[in-house]
Amino acid sequence: FFHFSYKAKLSKMSSFFRSIGLSLDGGDFKAMNLKFVPLMFVVISTVRMWPSSALAKVLVDVVRSNVTEHVVHFALFYLFVIWYLLNWGYMISVTLTKPGGYPNSAPRAYTAEGAIYRVKCSIENTFESMVCFIIAVIICDKVADDNAQELIASWAVLVMLTRTIYPVFYIGDIDFLRTFSFALSMMSIHFMFLVSFFPEFQSFVKST
Repeated sequence: FFHFSYKAKLSKMSSFFRSIGLSLDGGDFKAMNLKFVPLMFVVISTVRMWPSSALAKVLVDVVRSNVTEHVVHFALFYLFVIWYLLNWGYMISVTLTKPGGYPNSAPRAYTAEGAIYRVKCSIENTFESMVCFIIAVIICDKVADDNAQELIASWAVLVMLTRTIYPVFYIGDIDFLRTFSFALSMMSIHFMFLVSFFPEFQSFVKST
């Protein structure tokens, strides 16, 4: 019952967003830019202001108080956990729905359909994003100064937050919010690079 209720709610949300024009699916170049450019403006503004937000401070404090002082490294572990759980969810879903069970002899050759296919796509995107975040963690550890570390920690929790909701939007076919959450996570990684290599960029962020 929960599965069908959850699926129905996501389907209604997807239909609602498409009905009001908040979708990037099927648009030509002009239509895409009319939506994508404002979307990226909102993304950049959100990521820039995020470190000074109350929610960012609360989430960073929660990690430091209850888990570890190393927020960025915990975020990397968290992304791995999401990827791991999605993989298990995919394997269980295929096993329960595919005639003949899970195709373990050639699992990568199997092409799922519908929501299960979307789970597989979200797994692949999560892994790709995790690779980008690993590079950011390594570089920030070596290059970033002490003043940048607090900013980097706040963006790390934003990556955790957006990568948590990303699979929900992907599986539910809510493409606009999926793109928004993906862009937020990737822009956070870009800002981590910028404050590491260009200390003067920190003043641009802190000016908010």
